[in-house]
Amino acid sequence: MREEEFQTLYERYYAGTCSAEERARFEAYLAAAELAERSWPAESLGTPDPVRAAIWTRLGRSMQRAGPGRRRRALATASLGLALLGVLAWWLPEHGQPRPARRVAARAAAPAPTPLEPGRNQALLTLADGRTVRLADASPGLLARQGSRQVRQTVPGALNYQVGGATLAADTLLRNTVRTPRGGQYQLQLPDGSRVWLNADSRLTFPVAFGHRKRVVQLTGEAYFEVAKETGRPFQVEAGAAHIMVLGTHFNVQAYTDEPAPVTTLLEGVVRLRHGASEAVLHPGQQGWPRPNGTIAVRAVDARSAVAWKEGRFVFDDEPLEGIMRQVARWYDVPVRYEGQFGNKNFHGSISRYHDAADVLHMLELTGAVHFTTEGRRITVRP
Repeated sequence: MREEEFQTLYERYYAGTCSAEERARFEAYLAAAELAERSWPAESLGTPDPVRAAIWTRLGRSMQRAGPGRRRRALATASLGLALLGVLAWWLPEHGQPRPARRVAARAAAPAPTPLEPGRNQALLTLADGRTVRLADASPGLLARQGSRQVRQTVPGALNYQVGGATLAADTLLRNTVRTPRGGQYQLQLPDGSRVWLNADSRLTFPVAFGHRKRVVQLTGEAYFEVAKETGRPFQVEAGAAHIMVLGTHFNVQAYTDEPAPVTTLLEGVVRLRHGASEAVLHPGQQGWPRPNGTIAVRAVDARSAVAWKEGRFVFDDEPLEGIMRQVARWYDVPVRYEGQFGNKNFHGSISRYHDAADVLHMLELTGAVHFTTEGRRITVRP
C-alpha cells in the first residue's frame, strides 16, 4: 500500500467515515503489520504528522514480517497507536495547541468563519402558576416552592425536587415543565428520585408529586432516564405515539417531532412499549419504535451509541446525512439547507460534542461524499 493511500484510509478509518469495504481493507492491512513499542517524544505532540510518519515507517518495514501468530497483537498495537494519533488530531485544538498544518494551510486564505460554538447547560423551568425561571441565570439554591416541594438547583445544570413538609394530595395536580432550547441541555431529579438528562430542544412535563398508582411524564425531544425502582408504581413516559412503561431501568427516548418516529433504546432492565393495541417488550441492547401500520418494530443495537450524546459525544453508526445534520442543527442552534441531490448516503464517525461545529463538518467532509459552507450561522450542504 502506498503512503498516500494509507494516509487517506487512516483519516477515514479513525474519523469513522470510511465504507465497510475500506474498513475491512484497512484492518486487514494493519493485521499484516507489526509495530514496535515506542514512547513518542514530547516535541511530536504539537502536530500529529511526525507520529503518523513514524507509524507509517514501522508499518512499511514490518508488513512482510508478521506471521499469522502475531496478527492479533499486531492489530491491537497498530490500532492503539493510530487511535492515539486520531485522538491527538482532535484533542489538541480543544486544548489550545496548533491544529494540523495541512488544515491550517487549507483555511489560511479564506476569511475566518463565524464560530459555531457547542451547546451548554441551559433550560427554562415553567412552574404550575405559569411563572418561569431561566435556569442558566439562577444561582444554586432554592428556586421556588411547589406545594410541599422545594425546587432547588443543586449545581449549575442540575435541578432537584425535595420534600419540604408533609406531601399534600394537591401536589399531584401541580405540573412543572423543563424545556431546553436548541443549543441547550439539562439534567434533573424528579420527585420520586428518578434522574433525567434532557438533550437539546426538548421538553419534559411532570407533576411535583406522583400519585400512589403510577408515575407519568410527557416528553417531546430526547431524554435519558434512570428510573427509581418502586414495585407497584410503574413509571410511564408518554412520547408522541409511544407509551413506555417501566419499574426501574435505564433507557433513552428520542421523540423529536421532526424525526420519523419516537425511538426507545434500553440499556438496563425491561421496558414495555405500547402503540395503540400493539405491545412489545424490550431487553437490554434493543431498540423499539412504532410503525405507521400500528405495530412496533424491535431490533438489536449498540445501546451505547444511542446515549453517546449524554456522555458528550456524537456517534454516527450508519446514520443518514439528514439525521446527522438534524443533530448538528439542534446542538449548535444553526439552520441547515441543502443544495443538490445526495442519494442514500450513510456515515460512521465519532467526535466530541464540545468541538466547534467546523470540526464536526470537517470530519464528514473527509468522506469526499459531502461538502459544507457556512455563511454567518447558516450551514449549506452540497454533494
